[in-house]
Amino acid sequence: MSRILMVEDDVQITELLEEYLAKYGIDVFSVSLPTVALEKLKIEQYDLVLLDLGLPEMDGLELCKHIKADHPNLPVIISTARADVSDKVVAFDVGADDYIAKPYEPRELVARIQAMIKRYDRFSFNLNDEEFRVDRVKMQILQEGKVLDLTLAEYEIFSLLLEKKHQVVSREFIINSINAVKWQSSDRSIDVIISRIRQKIGDDTRNPKYIKSIRGVGYKYIGQ
Repeated sequence: MSRILMVEDDVQITELLEEYLAKYGIDVFSVSLPTVALEKLKIEQYDLVLLDLGLPEMDGLELCKHIKADHPNLPVIISTARADVSDKVVAFDVGADDYIAKPYEPRELVARIQAMIKRYDRFSFNLNDEEFRVDRVKMQILQEGKVLDLTLAEYEIFSLLLEKKHQVVSREFIINSINAVKWQSSDRSIDVIISRIRQKIGDDTRNPKYIKSIRGVGYKYIGQ
């Protein structure tokens, strides 16, 4: 089941889409106010935002800009009756991923939502606590929304640990899985890279919050 946040102040459209999208495994959480949308995005996780432009309190384009600034890996689809080409241009400028003009066939909206979620799933994944996010397109890891300054080897190793969350990852597996680490690298070189990662994410080796050493084997990401 996909979870999307719909920001729409037309109650009739909201009710119709909630019922229709549910048939395709899309769970819709709707709000009408931009401020409420921003608050919900801080505490809840969604796969996509469906956003109208004509909203109270704040224009949808401005809201899109705020969403993308705080949640760069969250896809946004603009759904609006505004036909001005300049709105479409600005929408993409502020980070919108897609733009569909009303009226439209609901099945087309379903297809666009599914395609967008699938596209993002290929390149990024989110942890439940949302503290770390991996952007595979830009090859970046974000900690609480801020890009970490990582070398290629640090990025690849930390991505692997995040992907194998709560699983023990051996040093041998790391060496064989990471392109930036040569196959003849020693266990000590892996330990040095892990140490640098810990420093950059603020982890304490004596009382680790994120990366735990497994003696004689390797490491495990233990975040929530």
